Amino acid sequence: MAENDASQAETNGEGNQESSDSGRQAKTWYPYITKVQFEKFLSRLESKMPEQIDRDYVRAIIRTPSMIYRFLRGIEAMKFIDREQCPTPMLQRVVNPETRAFALAEVQRDLYKDLLDEQAKSGEMNDEEIVEYFRDRTGMGRDSANKMKMFFKYLNGEADFSQPAAQSQEEDQTATKPPSEEPASEKQASEPEEKTAKPSKEETQTPQRNQNRERGQQERSSRQERNRESRQERNQGQNRQERSESNASSAAASSSYQDRPPRPLTEQQKAYLDTVRSVVSINVDGDWDEDMIRVAFDRLERLLDRIRRI
Repeated sequence: MAENDASQAETNGEGNQESSDSGRQAKTWYPYITKVQFEKFLSRLESKMPEQIDRDYVRAIIRTPSMIYRFLRGIEAMKFIDREQCPTPMLQRVVNPETRAFALAEVQRDLYKDLLDEQAKSGEMNDEEIVEYFRDRTGMGRDSANKMKMFFKYLNGEADFSQPAAQSQEEDQTATKPPSEEPASEKQASEPEEKTAKPSKEETQTPQRNQNRERGQQERSSRQERNRESRQERNQGQNRQERSESNASSAAASSSYQDRPPRPLTEQQKAYLDTVRSVVSINVDGDWDEDMIRVAFDRLERLLDRIRRI
């Protein structure tokens, strides 16, 4: 709680500082987000590029409200999102691992141009000089300036400045295209045919995902159907076994009693029958099926046979 309050106070201070400076001179906003937050952000974008990168999207990566504000201002300063918080082509290049290093070099040349020029003139600047540079340019405190310095040095380590600034973006876009020996006119004429003949990666992946989803649904349906049939077979087997046992016991009882003359019920048998009559109540309604009726009356008959044998 204390950390959140301190971060919120720092954010309010940054906003007040920015508003007070707006009347004199617009201050440049330099990102001061952590390496872990930035790499987690890029890793999430590799799976899917959203239509908008707002507070709700960043909240899944960063929990502190003040740090969410800093993050959004930082990626906007690096031109990863526009004023409407929509992703830009620069962000697409940074997310792509093949063009990331060159795109980060473009970010460095654009956002830190004055700092890079000053380093080129005076030689390698130490950490204290870089911190003082950010303090002078932003008017923020030493802690914020030190975070800006760390993120600047992290981007420097990830960037590749081997390509010239004017040619880097064009070469990145054509790096993955195979060389062609066709004349320019023939190439332009064949481009519409290639677009129709070669589907994009998303177009080829979408039917495959749909086929996998349909195949999984069919497999689940077939498993459910097999389980249902096996349960029905087990229930039918149990019912047949109970009926066979009941028929066997009834046949044995009838054969044993056919040769014997009828005899009057004893007092004990009468008492058992009265108990059965008062306890057993069978109410056959619409929920009963043929198997339930047969089982109920078969068991009642076996009970009466036991009473007769007493």
